[in-house]
Amino acid sequence: MTTSLKDYVQKLLEEHRGERVFRFEYLGKHYWLKQPEQLKGIWLLLKPYPKQHFKEECEILQHLNNIGAPVPKLCGFGDDYLVLEDAGPTLNIWLNDETLSWAEKSHILHSAIEILINLHQKGIIHGRPAIRDIAWKEGKITFMDFESHSKSHNEHWLITRDMLAFLDSLCRVKSLDDEKLNELFDYYKSHCPITYWDDMLSYVRRFRWLYYLLLPFKPIARTDLLAVYRSCEHSSGTCPDGICRYWR
Repeated sequence: MTTSLKDYVQKLLEEHRGERVFRFEYLGKHYWLKQPEQLKGIWLLLKPYPKQHFKEECEILQHLNNIGAPVPKLCGFGDDYLVLEDAGPTLNIWLNDETLSWAEKSHILHSAIEILINLHQKGIIHGRPAIRDIAWKEGKITFMDFESHSKSHNEHWLITRDMLAFLDSLCRVKSLDDEKLNELFDYYKSHCPITYWDDMLSYVRRFRWLYYLLLPFKPIARTDLLAVYRSCEHSSGTCPDGICRYWR
């Protein structure tokens, strides 16, 4: 007699109590078992309500599953756990796959861009759509780890924040050179409502002084700061080629 998924998960909970995320196989399919964060020390001050955040995440997933949004299938949940169907490798993994051509990789990224734009047009905010939180499997894009807990009701700002998070995550990928980033930024610009792009540029322009202030440190900058440089350069047109692509 085959153990039900619910009973199998209860057994895993006993064996992996407190483990934040655990991948497992059941009847030939892969799933993720997720539990509330177990915080200690300073993190209790920085993230004081882990169980409440976990409950909110579960409620968000239930809602998004019900409306058919591109999120992992929620296969079970309780007060202290949730089970998600595996959605495949994330975009950062695909980008590092040397067996794929750039044409194949750009197709995956274009799909992610189109789906993110579609989410925004439906009023759905992710909160941090970095490429490590977006999966692709057999032609299907899936967004994971929704973190939209902002109290702001300014939809323009929330969409801008999503766009910057996504584009910044692309700029962290060393294998994406200036030419490839230009193509991806152009693709985003040409497929999203012009108001989205204008709002983002308006925000970037407000802080362009910071870019020039930090520019002398570029030769010694690490990943985080380099991503900021590249995001500013490719969105605002201050790329090394000297061509002002978007500022005008």
